[in-house]
Amino acid sequence: MTPDEEDLLDHVFDYLCEEQPETVAEIADEEIRRRAAVGIRRAQGHGIEQPEAITAYVSLMFLVAPDFDLHPKIGKVLADTSVPAAQRMKQIFTRTSESDWEEAAEKSGGWDALS
Repeated sequence: MTPDEEDLLDHVFDYLCEEQPETVAEIADEEIRRRAAVGIRRAQGHGIEQPEAITAYVSLMFLVAPDFDLHPKIGKVLADTSVPAAQRMKQIFTRTSESDWEEAAEKSGGWDALS
């Protein structure tokens, strides 16, 4: 891992622990970092490179489902390369419905499916 990648991982880890403590309270720090690293790679796989957008993406993995991006409608928004990647993170809420997010959570394969 490069120093920049380590800094990004530290940023995401700190954000999760400070802003979503109830979401990560039962998870060991090492596991939070491992999951965050998985999330960073997944976000980057969608062309998301800005730290804030990556942090938002990883947060959704913890809050909704680690594989939320596999939901067809959510995945379609994330794959829309006609929209800048950072904007896609904002549009996933305006171009999808609450039921899409509920379905993504219900059909999630969980963290083990991503490892």
